[in-house]
Amino acid sequence: MNRRQRWGTVAAAVVVAGAFVLPAVPAEAAVAAPPLTFGIYPGGYAGGGSTTGKPDDPAKISAALGTLQHGRSPFLLRDYIGCDSPFPDDEMSLLAPGRRLDLVISYTGQSMADWLACLRTEVKRYGPVTDTISVTLEENILHDSKGLDALAQGVVVAKQAAESNGLHRLQIGFDEVAASFPDDSGQWVDPFIQFWHDLAGRVGPDFARSVDFIGVDLYPDSGLPGVPDTPELSDVTDFVHHTLDVVRTQEMPTVGLGRNVPIRVSENGYSTNTPARSSADQAKILTGEILAVNADRKAENVVSFEMFDLRDDVTGSPSGFDNLGLMTDDYTPKPMFWVYGGLIATIGRH
Repeated sequence: MNRRQRWGTVAAAVVVAGAFVLPAVPAEAAVAAPPLTFGIYPGGYAGGGSTTGKPDDPAKISAALGTLQHGRSPFLLRDYIGCDSPFPDDEMSLLAPGRRLDLVISYTGQSMADWLACLRTEVKRYGPVTDTISVTLEENILHDSKGLDALAQGVVVAKQAAESNGLHRLQIGFDEVAASFPDDSGQWVDPFIQFWHDLAGRVGPDFARSVDFIGVDLYPDSGLPGVPDTPELSDVTDFVHHTLDVVRTQEMPTVGLGRNVPIRVSENGYSTNTPARSSADQAKILTGEILAVNADRKAENVVSFEMFDLRDDVTGSPSGFDNLGLMTDDYTPKPMFWVYGGLIATIGRH
């Protein structure tokens, strides 16, 4: 498992006598669109510079994934590699019936020739066990010319590599940190729209034909640096609804992507890094976000949701990066672990 090296900053669980009760899912919502595919990043390190995290325990990871997956298929494992990562990486050892990789190939400043050669190699290597490949990681945060070019050219080359290797199931796309905020007039605005306009100036018609999905990393009320606490559940779900709509109606059209191109919620998390951010709060907020995404899956063509991440890197650390897990750093489940498994069993694809 090659842990991620960069982080973009930018219906509730009901507590009754200490137990979490899943809210009912309206019958009409269940048939409005295909159910979501669920998944998770099975690691603990989330960036932020931590050097004291506990090592991964493959046996405990496998057991936890089996509990969450609950026999459902497909189930996605988020994985992050760079062009210098060893192959196979250790996350491939976690694959089991019904599990597929959601792979991110990060751009780290290589020459364009080396970058495109890397993509051809990694698509061929990982494609047979992978459902989706994101070309670059959150380039809208860096928003520099080299990264834009790596994204614009890389998506096309990765798609060509998938087709030339007969990987017809493999979907190629890219992800971003997605956000929207109300301005003084109450209109929801997109802080990243200029990135999309700049990307549009670098792509040709082959780009839109090569993009099979857009991944969005949603982190309202996450506890990460630069993200304000938003304890009201209604504010968090408003963020989800408006942000998905901004991605669909404002961002994607700038590069020629229509409603037929699905959105995937590639990352979503909540850190329990302070006494005011409890594990009960994590369960309440994340369940509300998942149900908000589920409610929008038809209107916005959202097809999957992945949690970030399985366990804390350093439980009890004051860093928001270290406490995003659904389990503590010794793999003790937090309440949201059980809630997430219940949601997968209740509203997930199978």
